[in-house]
Amino acid sequence: MILPKGITGFIDNMEEMIDGQQFKKICYEVLRDDKGEVLKFEVPLYPLNYFKVHIRLKGELFYILLNEYYPYIAFANKCEHIVIEFTNLPAFTKGFNEYYTVLTKKELNLPFFKKEHDLEEVELRQAAYWQPRSIGEVIFNCWD
Repeated sequence: MILPKGITGFIDNMEEMIDGQQFKKICYEVLRDDKGEVLKFEVPLYPLNYFKVHIRLKGELFYILLNEYYPYIAFANKCEHIVIEFTNLPAFTKGFNEYYTVLTKKELNLPFFKKEHDLEEVELRQAAYWQPRSIGEVIFNCWD
């Protein structure tokens, strides 16, 4: 997977952003179909570059993450600022795949090598400072 420029949120001239209201609506629809429950819906606030939805599914707690600039979704068991533990939730993959690209735990945990991506210089400087170990840490970050 090659990360596109602007994915980190450090480019000022990003023309389009993800529609948060549409995402919220989709979350409720997909979760309702699988008897899941939305506990909290958080919009990206600096320094976060992603939407974060805390959910309950069959008694277990998870998070749905959506990058603020690109339609990339991930699921996580744990999401505490810079510590995200990605997981797969096959029950939701189909429902969200109609609208977004659902990234797997394997894809998200691939090592990040800055020369392999289409990032802008400012993003590369941020990556050099924060030293993300995985692609997931670049797509879903809270760098300031």
